[in-house]
Parts: sequence; C-alpha cells; structure tokens
Amino acid sequence: MRLIKLLSSVLIVLAVFSRIIAEPASAENVTPPKNIILFIGDGMGVGHISAAKIEKETLNLEQFKVLGLLSTQAIDSLITDSPAATTALATGVNTLVGAIGVTPEGDPLKNVLEYSKDRGKGTGLIATSNVTDGTPACFVAHVSSRHMYAEIADAIAELKIDVIMGGGWGYFIPKNHEGSLRQDARDLLSELSQTHEMVMTPQQFRALGKPRRLIALLAQENLPPASLRPVPLIEMTQKAIEALSQYENGFFLVVEGSQIDWASHHGNGEQLIEEVIDLDEAVGAALEFAKTDQQTLVLVVSDHETGGYTILNGSVKKKKVTQASFFTEGHSAAMVPLFAYGPGSEAFAGIHDLAFVGQTLISYLQNP
Repeated sequence: MRLIKLLSSVLIVLAVFSRIIAEPASAENVTPPKNIILFIGDGMGVGHISAAKIEKETLNLEQFKVLGLLSTQAIDSLITDSPAATTALATGVNTLVGAIGVTPEGDPLKNVLEYSKDRGKGTGLIATSNVTDGTPACFVAHVSSRHMYAEIADAIAELKIDVIMGGGWGYFIPKNHEGSLRQDARDLLSELSQTHEMVMTPQQFRALGKPRRLIALLAQENLPPASLRPVPLIEMTQKAIEALSQYENGFFLVVEGSQIDWASHHGNGEQLIEEVIDLDEAVGAALEFAKTDQQTLVLVVSDHETGGYTILNGSVKKKKVTQASFFTEGHSAAMVPLFAYGPGSEAFAGIHDLAFVGQTLISYLQNP
C-alpha cells in the first residue's frame, strides 16, 4: 500500500512537472522586446542543421535555450511554398500557396514591418537572394504572385524600409538603363537615394560610416552562393544592427538565408552546409548584440523544409558528412525548428504552426 501511495505521488509530481515544461508561456503579460531580429533559414530543416553542426562542430544556434517546432502547411496544400509560409510568419494568417501578404480571398494583410512602422521603430530587410524574392516580399508587399518583382520593388520603396540589403538592383532601375529588369520607366534607386545612403559594391559597403538609412544592393539579381559571396551575411547583419540601433523606439530586422533552399532543391549538400553556416554566423552576431542589449528578441525559424534531406554517413571526429540523401527536389511537409532568445522568447516553446509566430510578434508590437 505504501508503495502504491508513493508511486501515485511520484506520478502526480511528474504530471505537473511535464505540464509546466510542455505548456509554453503565453504572450500575454509578457514585457515586449524593444527590438526583434527574425532570421529565416529558407528550406532549413533539422537535417540541414545537423549537417552544419557536424562540419562546424559548434553552432551559435546551440546558445538558444527556448526551442520549438513549427508545422508548415498552407490553407490549400499540405506542402507549402515560401510565399504562403512567410505570409503566415509575417502576418499571423495562413493563406494559399503563392500568395504574398494577402488572404485566401486576396485582401491585403498587415505585416510585422508595417506594425513596426506604426510604432516608430526602425525596419530592416536582408536577403541573400534578391530583395524582391518570395520570402522577403511577404514583409513588404500584398500581391497575388511572387513573380511580380517590379511591384514588390515598388512596395519596398513605398513602405520606406530603413535598411535594405541583398541583391536585385535590376528591379529598381528604369527599363532604358543597362541591366534593368523592369518593364517601366520608374527609377526607384533615384527615389530612394533622396532618403537613404546607397552602395552597390563590396568596397562601398565596407567604406560605410554609420547611416541610419541604408540600401546595399550588391548584385543585379541574386547574390552569389556563400562560398563566393563577397559580403557574408554576418557583415550585412552587423551593419544593419549598427544602423537600426540608432532608432530610439527600437527596431525590427528580418534576415533571410535564402540559398539554403536553393542548394536543397538542387541536391547540393556541400552548398547546403555552407549556407546554413553562413546563416549561423549571422545569428551569432545578433546574439552578441542581444546579450549586451538585454532588450532584443532573436528568433530563428524556417518557412518549410526542402529536399527531405537526411544524413546517412559521416564523421564527427573528421567534421565531415560523407553521405546524405535528398528524398525530393521539392519541399516536404516535415515540421521545422524554431529557436528563441531574449525577452518574450518563452512564448515560442513547444509545437505551433507558422502563423503563431506572426501572431505573437504582432501582439508584442501592439502592446509596447
């Protein structure tokens, strides 16, 4: 009888303890962060991170103590794409495959950068693709297709994002200029140069002072892969934080590691690992800032998993993945990891869907 009572007591304690662990903190009654840095590893799943850890040995991601998983399905498909998935991250609303910042009915959805503007915060957008690509577009535009690049560039200019870095200058210059990718005469670079400091080369980037508003478009379209990228993501992230830290009301910065997805689509395991490590180095810079600042929430998420990537052989001792498999050339429905650090991070623990991230971030922006 004593044993039964003892076991019952232990089970009750374990049940209560497991509930405490399993139930993430609510976003309610949480002091919102002054600054938010949202990293998106496009296409990055657990397998991708595992491979990067084998080859780098220690990742900056290991510094996070709040972890979660995100389900990724769109309204109309179990297998999502970047526009639908990132719209959920940016607006807190699940939508259709292909939709950029709009509801399934096509109505515009207010996103986190727009909410940040309302609060007088600085805003930043960085991508290793062109800045009008499917993922960054969801933080600025409200269009029916990711291929409306000129319209997305217009939205970037009209929203007056304070810091813009990546590729894609071809979408910002009029059609009669060499290298233009537009079909009209609008000159967005001239418009933006009235309010932003503008650089177009790595040399100009590294010669920058400390502007509050900055545009660095370093390629006509997409940036080169990580191994050839003249300005790595960590440098862009550090410069963006330096610029946005000058805003008294704080800032919201989005940083996308775009080409993890591309390497996965092409079955390129070597580039995949390089791209994850490039993103991880940038995450390290953000964590360094956040630990000093003590008012910054850092989130690292993925929009979906790409490739069904699995490690089959390798060596931790030799820091090498020697065999891996890609189950598909497309996306999978696997849940993706989430990492959170800083004020408000506890709300993200556990299993959620992508829209929960957007909903929680918006709640922080609405309740300063």
